[in-house]
Amino acid sequence: MIDQLRQQLDQLGENYVEKNAHFKIKVIPFFCAIHIKKDHKSENRLSFYSNQWLEIALVIMFLLFGLMIFDPEAGFTNGPIHIAFAVLITFNLIIKQIAIEGLKTRLAFCRLLEKSAKTS
Repeated sequence: MIDQLRQQLDQLGENYVEKNAHFKIKVIPFFCAIHIKKDHKSENRLSFYSNQWLEIALVIMFLLFGLMIFDPEAGFTNGPIHIAFAVLITFNLIIKQIAIEGLKTRLAFCRLLEKSAKTS
């Protein structure tokens, strides 16, 4: 499974770092990294994830704090910068999730192409 994943990532031209059974793929350098980990309980399963829990907590904290100090009479342009930070981190999370799903799709198509090449 790991050898097959390594071969598929090389075919796709992805930049990755391998450590034991963990892969770190830099989809967008300095902005988005995906981690792939082999599940030891079920042999043929890979877990795709990015460390998003901290970023989700930051978004919630920025929104809550920003909304607590927001003055509606002053207008939206005088609002706290915390809401803007929450929006930027949310966009980052969305881009990471799109990158994870895109990588999963490209790996699935790579497997389908290999299967179709073997059958024909």
